[in-house]
Amino acid sequence: MRGGKQTGGIGIFTTAIGLATAVLAASQPAAADDTARGVVYEDRNGNQQRDADEPGIAGVAVTNQEQVVVTDADGAYALPVTDDTIIFVVKPTGYAVPVSDQQLPRFYYIHRPAGSPPFKFPGIAPTGPLPASIDFPLTREEEPENFSVVVFADPQPQTGQEVDYVRDDVVSPLVGTDAKFGITVGDIMFDNLSLFGYYNKIVGLIGIPFHNVIGNHDQNYDAATDADSDDTFNRFYGPNYCAWNYARVHFVALDTVEWHSNGKGGGHYRGALPARQLAWLKQDLALVPADRLIVLTMHIPLVAGDEVVEGLPELLELLKDRPRVLAVAGHTHYQEHVYLTPERGWQGHGVFHELISGTVSGSWWSGPKDARGVPIADCRGGAPNGYTMIDFAGDDYVTSYVPARGAADDAMRIYPPGSTGRDDAARRRLVVNVFDGSVKCRVEYAFDGGEFHAMVREVMKDPFVEAMLEGAMSSGKSWATAWPCTHIWATDLADGLARGTHVVTVRVVDQFGRTYSRSKVFDYR
Repeated sequence: MRGGKQTGGIGIFTTAIGLATAVLAASQPAAADDTARGVVYEDRNGNQQRDADEPGIAGVAVTNQEQVVVTDADGAYALPVTDDTIIFVVKPTGYAVPVSDQQLPRFYYIHRPAGSPPFKFPGIAPTGPLPASIDFPLTREEEPENFSVVVFADPQPQTGQEVDYVRDDVVSPLVGTDAKFGITVGDIMFDNLSLFGYYNKIVGLIGIPFHNVIGNHDQNYDAATDADSDDTFNRFYGPNYCAWNYARVHFVALDTVEWHSNGKGGGHYRGALPARQLAWLKQDLALVPADRLIVLTMHIPLVAGDEVVEGLPELLELLKDRPRVLAVAGHTHYQEHVYLTPERGWQGHGVFHELISGTVSGSWWSGPKDARGVPIADCRGGAPNGYTMIDFAGDDYVTSYVPARGAADDAMRIYPPGSTGRDDAARRRLVVNVFDGSVKCRVEYAFDGGEFHAMVREVMKDPFVEAMLEGAMSSGKSWATAWPCTHIWATDLADGLARGTHVVTVRVVDQFGRTYSRSKVFDYR
C-alpha cells in the first residue's frame, strides 16, 4: 500500500525493538476486513490514552501513503490497508505529536503482520492482526509564526567513533537551541544501520524533535525489492515519505531514492519520485491552503548540476501554482543554492528555490584532525562541514549555513594575491569562497580601505580542499575529492598592487539581502 515503495516499519503501540511508544491506543484485534479505523483526538492530559473527556479532532488528514482522508466531526477516519501499510496522521498547525525518549516523532502505525524478510540489519518484527482502532493523540501547542528549524545533511557515520564526531561537532553546540525541531535529510548512516540506536540517543540530547528522511546509505542493501529496502529505516523512523504542518508552513519529506536489487545481495540506487508517491503528494497538497509556504525535504536533490530525479516534471506541475517552494536536500557533500527557471522546467509564477545543504560529515569525515581529534572534514566544495538553519517568518524564510567549528559568522575563505599558484597570473588573483553563496549574491573587494570593486563568480575547485584531500586514498575514502564549487568569486588584479603588507576587505550581499564582510591581512611579495 505504501506509495512508491511498499515500505514496512514500526508500529506505534509496541515497536520492533521492544520499546512501548504509546502513540497508538488499540483494543482487541479487528476482523481481517482490510480496513483500518480510528480516531484523531486531543490528548488533554498527555497520557497518550484517550480518556472520556478527550474529544476527536475534525478535519485532520490521515493517510496510508496512497490515499489521504480527512477525519469527520468526531475525529474518525477509515483507510484500506494491505499486509504492508504505514498509516500516519498529518500533524495540523497548533498541535504536537508525541515523541520518543530520543525525541523521534511518533505519528504513525505500521501494519506488517508477517514482519520483514531476514536482513543483515533487522527490519520489522511481525506486528500481528490489525487493531480494532488505531488512534492518534495530539496535544495543543502554540506555534509562533517566527520559528527556526535545524537541518542536518549526511551525518553519515560509518563507525561508533564517527557518531562521536557528530556528537562533538554539531550536537554539543546545539544543546539548548531555540529551534523548534530538526530534520535530517538522509544518509543518517553510512551503510552500518546497527548504529541507528546510538546515533538517535546522541541527537536526542539536543532536546528538540527530529524528523528523518531516508538516504541511499540508510537502506537494506540485501533487500530484494525497493519496498523492503526501507525496512530498518521504517523500524526507527516510520514512513519513508510523509508530511506535517507547523505554523504557516507545510513540510513534506520525500523519498527520492529508488533501490534496484541485483538478486545477489547488492544492487544500485537512482534518484526518482515514483508515480504513486506523486499521486499521494497531489492529494496531500490539495488540503494545504494556497498561500502556505511549501518546504520539500529529500536526500537526493531534485536538480544537481546536469542530473535531475526521475519524476521532476510531474512534481513541478503539482507545484506550479504555489507562490513559493523551498526544497532542501543533501547527498552531494557540497553546498549550493539552485533557483529553477523555465529552462529547468519550472513554469510557475512563484519562486522554486532548492538548497543542497553542506553536510555534517563534510567530505565523509576525511582530512586532518583538530585538537579534539575530530577531522576538519570540509565539504568537497570548500564550505566547512556543518548544518543549515532555516528561520521562518510566516510564509517567508531565510537560510544560513552554520560551520561546525569556529564563529557562526565565519562565512567565507579569502585567498589573497600571492597565496595560490606559482606563476605570475595565479599570484595576482584574489579568490573568495563564500560558503553560503549563490548566483544571486553580489561580492566586492577593496584593498587598504579603498574603493570596492565587483568580483566575478567562477566555478572552480577550492584550493584548500584540494590540498586537504590529497591524502584521501590513505584514509580509505578515495571518493573524497575536491569538487568544482559554484560559490567562488575571483578577480585578476592589475600590476598596481605594491609589494608589502595589505588589508583586503570582501563584502557580500547575499540572496536574502543580508550584507556582511570580512577582512584579511596579507603580504604580497
